[in-house]
Amino acid sequence: MALKAGEGLQRWEIAVTKKLVGEFRRRSRSLAREEFDDLIQECLAHWIVVRRKLAPDPDAPPVGYMAQVIRNKLTDLIRERAADKRAGEQDALSLDAAPDGSDEGLTLAEVLADDESAQQGEADAVDRQHARIDIGRALARLTPVQRQLCRMLGEEGLTVKEAAERLRIPRGTLYEEIKRIRRVFADQGLGDYLKE
Repeated sequence: MALKAGEGLQRWEIAVTKKLVGEFRRRSRSLAREEFDDLIQECLAHWIVVRRKLAPDPDAPPVGYMAQVIRNKLTDLIRERAADKRAGEQDALSLDAAPDGSDEGLTLAEVLADDESAQQGEADAVDRQHARIDIGRALARLTPVQRQLCRMLGEEGLTVKEAAERLRIPRGTLYEEIKRIRRVFADQGLGDYLKE
């Protein structure tokens, strides 16, 4: 529906509504997601209902009153969107209801439990893959000597004393490197994987 003056609306009514909707959309994220024309239409439909209750006065149009009515309507819309978001009404499903909406059969909670147990092996594989990615990121932040030290202590199973001898580094220096390596892993959220 195109908004045109003379078809039940005056030019000033359309102009006031467009101005206020534009202002409110710039200030409110919830209204910014809505279509501009839809908001104008909703506000003007509300204004038409309110305007019918007013005594017509062609010499003094109620511009200020209309602006306040539109502001109130836009404020109500913002509050409604916020309440809907808080209530979680948009995508909320009951776990006690059947997925097909019937009163019989498995509930959504039972279906999810069966699905989780079937995919447990897949979930473990995904977790291991994520851990590999995280460890790879941590290793990329280490110096070449620190990576070599990780390889010696981890894959090769050397003791700190053996690694120090092979690298020709004093054990005290090696312990400092190990602390730095632990810090890098902890910064990457991998502190739980480190041995004490």
